[in-house]
Amino acid sequence: MGIMFKLLSPIMNVQPFNVDISLKENEEIAGLTVLYSPGHTPGSICLFDPKRKVLFTGDTLRYSNGTIEGPSERFSMDPAGARNSIQKLKTLDFDIMLSGHGTPLTENASAKVRNQFIDVSL
Repeated sequence: MGIMFKLLSPIMNVQPFNVDISLKENEEIAGLTVLYSPGHTPGSICLFDPKRKVLFTGDTLRYSNGTIEGPSERFSMDPAGARNSIQKLKTLDFDIMLSGHGTPLTENASAKVRNQFIDVSL
């Protein structure tokens, strides 16, 4: 996957960038807890608001057309890491899931994620 991005970067105009803030697992920023969730990319994170019970999943999970899915293996740098990250998210209690793709999941979100990913394989 990394090789593909390097080959396509001149066409896609993808440029490396410097990180503004380096965040660590369980660190808090603006009231949100950082959850390291590698898989789709090595530095992927999710942000969790335990007070409001909202989980921002980025590309780790998405909800679209009534289905919760993990990142496509085709576009993940580490599919096994993505599965491990989903296992971690299954342990959280959240009402709302907001992902980088798809629509918000606003009813029984954590229960639906646990039920969708009973089996660890994606």
